[in-house]
Amino acid sequence: MKIVNIIGGLGNQMFQYAFAIALKHKFPSEEVLIDTSHFHYLFINKTKGYSLHNGYEIDKVFPHACLRRASALQIMKVSWYVPNYVMSRIARRFLPVRNKEYIQNRKDIFAFQKDVFERKGSCYYEGNWESSQYFVDCRDQVQEVFTHGEPNEINKKYIQDMENENSVAIHVRRGDYLSGSKWTGICTLDYYRKGIETILSDGQKHVFYFFSNDIPWCEEAISPLLKGHELKIVTENKGKDSCWDMFLMTHCKDLIIANSSFSWWGAFLNKRHGRVIAPSKWLNEDRQVEIWLDEWIKI
Repeated sequence: MKIVNIIGGLGNQMFQYAFAIALKHKFPSEEVLIDTSHFHYLFINKTKGYSLHNGYEIDKVFPHACLRRASALQIMKVSWYVPNYVMSRIARRFLPVRNKEYIQNRKDIFAFQKDVFERKGSCYYEGNWESSQYFVDCRDQVQEVFTHGEPNEINKKYIQDMENENSVAIHVRRGDYLSGSKWTGICTLDYYRKGIETILSDGQKHVFYFFSNDIPWCEEAISPLLKGHELKIVTENKGKDSCWDMFLMTHCKDLIIANSSFSWWGAFLNKRHGRVIAPSKWLNEDRQVEIWLDEWIKI
């Protein structure tokens, strides 16, 4: 029995859930479960429905997700059962790592640690697992599980157009990325200029789709770089439907992604085998990063 802890926003949950799929791929005879117990802030709030981020979203967003949740008893057999996010983070500072636990070091969340696939028998895994190398051998399985549901009429029209064009998704994340020292200054205007030049170098007609939390900046700064190619701005998906921007990226022929898990998944789940332009630097920290796929074009 192997149990994978799921925590964080949707992007983090997808990495952790995909890691569980990879474990099942490596250990087909083992039962692989997920632990979603940490989404509750406080025990007293559990009945009121208060939860971390937007709560556990995988089964709401992906109709093919079917990994079972571990029971309290199953978790207690391999890890410390503290079904509360805040209390579990405090407890981790003092409780020893049990011999059936694999706790990923925070500095290694973007690095591939092959020894995780060498732990035979029951184990509890806690980490982010944000390296493409964990899932590259079972990419088809991950893509199948993370297939989106039925789109609304607006997104259905987008998908039809994207599938019939040389469509290019451009993801621009600003907002918190303008002030966060870990992420800022990487996907600059020059990065997008070089990415667009790479796409246009094939001499074909393209339709560009903007996905961003700062559309006015994209219209002012990036649209002049398109050299007359058609531009479509996607703004309809908001709130609980914002994940549809990521799903739409999976239908574009080419992508220019940001250093963001949101557009990373848009590229990883894409099945059109086009070009993926990605920043050659992922974050402003000196740590090992193995986030890219070999065929992606790094700028």
